[in-house]
Amino acid sequence: MGEWIKNNKFEALLLLVVVVVGLGAYVFGSGKGRAYTEAKASFDEHASSVTRLKGKKPYPDPGRAADYEDQVNAEEEIVKQLEEKMGAFRPETFEQIPPARFIENLNTARSEVARALEARQVEYPEDKFYLGFESYTGKPPEEAATAYLNYQLTALKSLFETLAAARPSALLNVHRPKLPVEQKKSMDTADEPVKGRGGRTVRKSKGTPAPYYRLPVEVTFRSSEPVARKILSDLASHQEHYFVVRSIRIQNEERDNAPEKDEVQFEAPPTEEPANGEGFEEFDDVEDAGDPAAPADSEAPVADFVDPEPEDEPAGGSVILGRLLGNEEIFVLLEIDVLLFKPKAAEGAEGS
Repeated sequence: MGEWIKNNKFEALLLLVVVVVGLGAYVFGSGKGRAYTEAKASFDEHASSVTRLKGKKPYPDPGRAADYEDQVNAEEEIVKQLEEKMGAFRPETFEQIPPARFIENLNTARSEVARALEARQVEYPEDKFYLGFESYTGKPPEEAATAYLNYQLTALKSLFETLAAARPSALLNVHRPKLPVEQKKSMDTADEPVKGRGGRTVRKSKGTPAPYYRLPVEVTFRSSEPVARKILSDLASHQEHYFVVRSIRIQNEERDNAPEKDEVQFEAPPTEEPANGEGFEEFDDVEDAGDPAAPADSEAPVADFVDPEPEDEPAGGSVILGRLLGNEEIFVLLEIDVLLFKPKAAEGAEGS
């Protein structure tokens, strides 16, 4: 190769120039390609923004800027009114308490809820029922978690009193997932993505932190359908705490004992009386007197009316028909979030 370059200096120089020019053109062209791609992406973004703005009513051009500003101010006023309404659920005081005091509050709340359930003859787990705080029957919580736990305890006491007032047949189970603060984590980690079955994300975090903390609990009870509807309605309209029913699962009490078609036995319909005079043969001997009937004696004693005895209804058909019409009780599982609205100082600190 060296001998060829010595013998063909001009051709070697020309080849070098061609290689250098090709590399320069490639680098220059790739740079321009990236610039074009970035410019095209920026153009598409601005074009879509303009398209969205054109869909606004009114379109925010200089002539309608005042109308658009009025709409923005109206939306801000609605948000402010909503914040005031939600602010009514913000606790007046939110501070840590000694762990021993929390245990006292737990025992007091448990006793009051148990009395409310017993007064309305609602079955409940009794010795195993601690409003979802069973993990603190043997040891007190960490003091850093007492503010959140005490608020949740107050809310769950109201929840179970609401449930007792509706008179379900039984309170079957209560499960309270641990809060992040109980695991020595920040409460704001609840806003991180949550993985569902198969590892898929079921809830994504927002750009701005939520103005509340979620305090979840799961409640299972048995009742009739009207009672279940009343419980849901009372929770939705609660005046002291903000309950959010995230999901509801309902199962019939006799789900595994569905009726077979041979079990349905309804009584036969009554036979109709003949309309052509048949069936009155025993009255053939009565002669027609030809005179109008004599007036009834007003002073004749009147026989007392006797109620006919009710006929026994066949149990099979009536019971199954009742189940079809919704008379059967249901099992209800509610996944509920108690919303603890953050103090205004905390919201300001997060926003800064």
